[in-house]
Amino acid sequence: MTIVSTEPKTTSPPLPTQPSGVTLLPGETVLGEFQAQIARCSGSDWVATIPPLAATVTTYRLILRPQTRRPYQPASIPSVYVTEVVDMPLGRRMGVRVCLKTGHQLNLYAGYSLSGSLSETLRAMLTSPIGAPRFRPRLSRRSLHRLIQFIDKL
Repeated sequence: MTIVSTEPKTTSPPLPTQPSGVTLLPGETVLGEFQAQIARCSGSDWVATIPPLAATVTTYRLILRPQTRRPYQPASIPSVYVTEVVDMPLGRRMGVRVCLKTGHQLNLYAGYSLSGSLSETLRAMLTSPIGAPRFRPRLSRRSLHRLIQFIDKL
């Protein structure tokens, strides 16, 4: 006797390797995709702006695409321009503040996705060495000796 289930199988879809509307660079991989909204301070409260954004975090950059009928060029923020990622309350919701080298701060509301939270994924982007296959740390004996001498003086 064979028992056959009539209920459909539910599985999580895998993250796409090439998000729609985004061209990945050679060696670049997707770390996560999110639905996000820019949070703006309005008086004493924070409000989400319209339109929502499709946020794609890769090993090299944060890509933001407005979700509108009219196609727009995506905004691409390279990881080297991101100085800090902070979880913080923005009004009654938790948000993510992305600080940039230019002095700008990008406040975002983002929902949870299959790849985790936006802040965790952005931190993973910051720790991804650019050109990982070719990444070879080089430390000369002279530099190591200078470092040891400096620490000894402390």
